[in-house]
Amino acid sequence: MQRNDQRYVLIVDDEPGLRELVRINLEHEGFGVLQAENGIDGLQIVREQHPDLMILDVMMPEMDGWEVCRRLREFSQIPVLMLTARTQSKDIVTGLESGADDYLTKPFNMDELMARIRALLRRVPSPNRPVVAAGGELSIDKQKREVLVRGELVDLTPTEYDLLLLLAEHAGAVLDHETLLRGVWGQEYTKDNDYLKVYIWHLRRKIEQDPREPKLLLTEWGVGYRLVP
Repeated sequence: MQRNDQRYVLIVDDEPGLRELVRINLEHEGFGVLQAENGIDGLQIVREQHPDLMILDVMMPEMDGWEVCRRLREFSQIPVLMLTARTQSKDIVTGLESGADDYLTKPFNMDELMARIRALLRRVPSPNRPVVAAGGELSIDKQKREVLVRGELVDLTPTEYDLLLLLAEHAGAVLDHETLLRGVWGQEYTKDNDYLKVYIWHLRRKIEQDPREPKLLLTEWGVGYRLVP
C-alpha cells in the first residue's frame, strides 16, 4: 500500500452494511480505509499494512473483538476503538483490559465516531514522525522504510526492518521470543527461537559498533530481547 500523509483506519466488523457506512464517512473526512470481515484477517492487515487506528467490533464469529485486541497487543500499539452492542460496565471493562483505548456502544452517532477517532489519533505520533531509540543513535522513517544509525543510512532486508521496527516501537521493554516471532513472522513460527537468533545477529552486525559486545540491542537471557530506549 502506498502511504502518504493520509491516516489509515482499519474497520474490523462482520456486518458489510456497517463497514460500508463507516467507510463512506471516513473517506469523506479524508481518511484512507482498510476493511476486514473477521479478526484473523484484521490482524494480518495490521502486520502487513500498518494502519493508524483500528475500529473493532466485539461480537464476531470465530474470534471475538476481545481476543483480537489481546492478540493485537502482542505486536502492535495502534489505537483501538471498540464497538459494542453491550452496555453493561463489566463488558466495557473487559474491552479496556484487553487493550482497547476507547469504546462506543451501538447504535452510535457518526459524528461522535469521527470525534473519537480524531481524539485517539491526536494521542499517537503522526506516521511521518520517525521512531527514535537507542539514545538517539537509531532513527526509523516508517514512510520511507529507512533506518539511520548514528546518522548513517543502513541497508536492511524487509524482515530485518520489521524486526527492528517492532523492537524500536517498544524500546526499553523486553519482548519475549514468542512475541517477536509472532509479530514479524506469524503464528506458525512462535517456537523457532534459533531462527530469531540468526536475525538478531544480522541486526547487530548492522547497528552495533561491536556486534559481539552489543550496547543497543540487548539479550535478556531465557526471555527475549530489548532495544535501549
